[in-house]
Amino acid sequence: MIGLLRRPVVACLVLLVAYFSLSLLNDPRASLGVDSGSKIATIRMMDRNGDLDPDVGYWAARFDPSGRFHPLYQTHRLDQKWIAVTTLPMLDAAYPLYRLGGLRLALLLPMAGAVLAALGARALARRLGGGDGWAAFWLTGLATPIAIYAGDFWEHSIGVALMVWAVVLLVDRLDGRCGWRGALGAGFLFGGAFMMRTEALMYAGVATATVCIALLVQARRITAPLLTGVAVTAGVVTMAAANQVLEQVTIGAAIRSGRAEGTATRAGLRLAQRIHEAAVTTTGLNRFAGSGDLWLGALMVLLLGTAAIAWTRSERHGGATAVASLVVVPSMYIVVRWGELGFIPGLLTASPLAAVGLFLCWKQRRAWPVVVIALVSMLGVWLTQYLGGANPQWGARYLLVSGALLAVLGVVGLARAPMHAQAAFVGIAVLVTAFGVAWTSERTHYVARGFERLVARRDEGVISTSAFLLREGGSFYTNRRHWLTAVARSDVAQAATVMRRAGQHEFALLGFPGEPRPRRLDTFRRGKSTNIELFRGLDMIATTYQRGDTGSTQR
Repeated sequence: MIGLLRRPVVACLVLLVAYFSLSLLNDPRASLGVDSGSKIATIRMMDRNGDLDPDVGYWAARFDPSGRFHPLYQTHRLDQKWIAVTTLPMLDAAYPLYRLGGLRLALLLPMAGAVLAALGARALARRLGGGDGWAAFWLTGLATPIAIYAGDFWEHSIGVALMVWAVVLLVDRLDGRCGWRGALGAGFLFGGAFMMRTEALMYAGVATATVCIALLVQARRITAPLLTGVAVTAGVVTMAAANQVLEQVTIGAAIRSGRAEGTATRAGLRLAQRIHEAAVTTTGLNRFAGSGDLWLGALMVLLLGTAAIAWTRSERHGGATAVASLVVVPSMYIVVRWGELGFIPGLLTASPLAAVGLFLCWKQRRAWPVVVIALVSMLGVWLTQYLGGANPQWGARYLLVSGALLAVLGVVGLARAPMHAQAAFVGIAVLVTAFGVAWTSERTHYVARGFERLVARRDEGVISTSAFLLREGGSFYTNRRHWLTAVARSDVAQAATVMRRAGQHEFALLGFPGEPRPRRLDTFRRGKSTNIELFRGLDMIATTYQRGDTGSTQR
């Protein structure tokens, strides 16, 4: 049986079946976050329209032509279309699967991405001295955040797969296994990743610069580094241009390049917040208020690293320290998450193998280019990442490539530790990933049931004061459901005006406890308030407003 699992096709099929089985624990009508929700809403509308047009429409466009109150927050009007997503290739690829079997079948796409990422981890481990690489394959696939994103309708796993394989090709270029054609292939892969993930440009730039500098030092000639840089750049530009063509044909406007330009212009701004969110996405646990949460996560990472160093050394006195750490760390994880599951946003806290890799990589001489790519790219992402979403994510989603690279280095480094120590580290990694699987299952079921309760109220309209709440309900979105999102307090009255002009006689104002609920909004008068549990432990307040005038319902 073990020999059979060493056959790539069999191993990939087994991993794919494992992902699909885990996805059955989730409610397919909800997801890990709001971005996934907007993608679900988009592909549902594509299915309803019967083509690849990502236009989600807007029922109140006549009364709110700028889309200020569009229910899917951050939806933009491009020409005559309403676009709620920033990337098209994954949606286009998933469309036939969705038509055939709904979201359950469409999830095969991110699952396939996770399998390819695990294969890339195996290839990289083999090049770094990690034996046949199968340990890296299984552990990357089942004991890192890749396993969480495999079951979510997001493009993260695909982006990681493309970028990890690009790094493999560049390592081959550095070792002389391939020439400029390999570098061109790496450029195509990075460009393909950029079609879905903005941070791919950062990883492409850092990886190319690292390999070019290493080639220059090795050969002391400019030819090889120059050809490598040109080839990678050509590949990235070609794929970016292809994406532009796809966007122009599909929606008549470019959205990916605008996303990248916006990210670049915000780089380095609000430095204090960036430093804080960098800490959250490194050692955050999202369990306690204040900086104590980050320090506790840092302590857990330090204990893991100390244990890894002790077990991989030959000195006998390190055994006690290692044993103590490997007892304390899983106990801390269990205590932190006991009775209250939630996101673990830190790269190193959500991926113990990556934490181990950070401590063990310094002695892996062959791995230095990979170490530089992983760590320098992290610095670049910290300076450019979208602010405000550090806590509600699993394992630092903008840094998943760095996490995957460090996890491979951790697996390779642990090969020098005793078998019982390796088993302990693997057990901790599996434990944390199991928390993520359980959290995803719990979250999707709660969100789906919450939106069921919201829809069952049968309000004529709904105005949400939470920016991203209605995006969570992508599976419940239709262009005929009269929902609006009004973020600022002053926007609520104007959103009520939109409701009146659209002929609505009543609506529900959906907000958090403690938010003001005015006696009157436009011509609507406040009525009864009720609680709706949309998330575990969080009640939203739904207040009914009814028309108080008897005049015309249209202006």
